Amino acid sequence: MSYAPSQSAPTSTTKTRHLQELARQLKELAERTETLKQLSGQTAVHAEWMRQLGGDHAAWFMASERIMLSRVVADEQPASPQREQ
Repeated sequence: MSYAPSQSAPTSTTKTRHLQELARQLKELAERTETLKQLSGQTAVHAEWMRQLGGDHAAWFMASERIMLSRVVADEQPASPQREQ
């Protein structure tokens, strides 16, 4: 079976069109990959700040618990005579 010249021309234009579309898609993929890289970096920075904020909140809760419990314990202790100095 032989190929006529008229049949090879549409094939080369189709191939060229497909290669152009592939190049466009690869360019878009590269751009989106770069955007993802930037967003991942920002997310890492935000995660570090969230970790620090969580540590601060935990410290505040522990401090407030200590203050509240010391008041409860002081209220529950029987009144003892004051020592003379």
